[in-house]
Amino acid sequence: MRKLIHRFFYAWLFLTRLPAPPLPKATKEDWGRIIPYFVIIGFILGFLLTLFAMLLNVINLPVLMSSLLVVLMWVLLTGGLHMDGLMDTFDGIGCTDPKRKIEALKDSRIGAFGAMGGVFVLLFKLTALTTVFLNGLYFVILFSVPVARLTAVYSLCFLNKRNDASRGSSFIAEGAKKPFDFLFNLSVLVVVSFVYLFFVASIFKWWTLLLIVLSFLISLLFAHALSKYFEGHSGDTYGALIELSEVIFLMLAIILRSCFTEQLGS
Repeated sequence: MRKLIHRFFYAWLFLTRLPAPPLPKATKEDWGRIIPYFVIIGFILGFLLTLFAMLLNVINLPVLMSSLLVVLMWVLLTGGLHMDGLMDTFDGIGCTDPKRKIEALKDSRIGAFGAMGGVFVLLFKLTALTTVFLNGLYFVILFSVPVARLTAVYSLCFLNKRNDASRGSSFIAEGAKKPFDFLFNLSVLVVVSFVYLFFVASIFKWWTLLLIVLSFLISLLFAHALSKYFEGHSGDTYGALIELSEVIFLMLAIILRSCFTEQLGS
C-alpha cells in the first residue's frame, strides 16, 4: 500500500509542479508504474482549474482577463512541461529535412515553428475559455485535462515505440502494462463521467458524452500521426499530444455546444 501511495506522488511530481510529501528516491521500477495515476491526477488538476475559474467568475473579473488567468494557471500547474514538448514537436514537424526532425526534438532552443505552434495553442485555449466563461460551461475544463492524459496513456501503452529523442520517457513507457494501464485509466474516466452525467449535470448530458468520446477519438488520430511522423514517441511528443488533446476538447466543446443549442432552438 505504501508503495502505491509513493508511486501516486511520483506521478504527481511528474505531471504537476505542485508540492508533495517527502518521498524515498524513485527507482526505475517506480517510474515505470506511475501510468495508472494519470487520469486520476488529470481530474485533480481539472478540478483545481475549474474551481479557480469559478472563483474568478464570482469576483466578477472581465471574461477575457479571467480566461487569461486560467491559461496562466494551467501552465503554472504543469510547469510548462507539456508546452515545451509541444514547441519542440512543432519544430520537428517544420523541418524540411526529414533527417533533422529528431534533432529538432532534442534541441532545447525554440524555433519559428515551435513558437508559432505554442502561440496558436495558447490562443485557441484563450478563445475557448472565453466562451466557457460566457456560458458557464466549467465542466469542459474539468474533463479536458483527464481526457488528454488518457490519450497519453494510450500512446504509452500501444504506441510505445521510442525514437532517438525518447530518453526522458523510456522508463515510463517500458513499465507500461498493457492493456491493464489503459483500461484502468479508462475505467476511472468512465466512472467519473457516469457520476457527472447522472448525478450532477442538469442539461447537455448526451452532448457531454459525445464530446468526451469524440474528442478522445480525434486525439488518437493525432497520437498515431505523431508516432508515424517521428517513427515513435518521445517525452516531447507525449507533451505535445497532451496539449493538442486539451485544445481539441475545448474547441470541440464550443463547436458542439453551438450545434446543440441550434438544435434545441429549432
